[in-house]
Amino acid sequence: MCPEVEIGLSVPRPPIQLNGTLDAITLQGRDDPLIDITQAMQNYCQLRPPQLDSIHGYIFKSKSPSCGIQKIPLFDGYGNINTFTQGVFVSAILQRFPTLPITDELTLIDEAQWDIFLLHVKQYQNDHTR
Repeated sequence: MCPEVEIGLSVPRPPIQLNGTLDAITLQGRDDPLIDITQAMQNYCQLRPPQLDSIHGYIFKSKSPSCGIQKIPLFDGYGNINTFTQGVFVSAILQRFPTLPITDELTLIDEAQWDIFLLHVKQYQNDHTR
């Protein structure tokens, strides 16, 4: 599942980046600031997580403005990096499921990290099975 595809962006999509401040993040085209998917992604982030109550882990796409787990640049209005944050969909998932095991595809290149992630997923499943 890719939030960007689910809100209607093409594959491949135009480059998107996070702009603003931590309190007011927008998602806009890197090369074309008229591309603004902020509202569509906010709507998605409100509607999608409640549909995922049965998941026990999530593998995100690294470096994505919606799905990057960490070190996603947040730009000011002048093209400078304000700070780094996580993708907006990651934030929405963790707000609903704060202890959910998460990772990204780059971390899972390491077989030991796969094993650790699967262990956390199984533990989460055991803790959350009704």
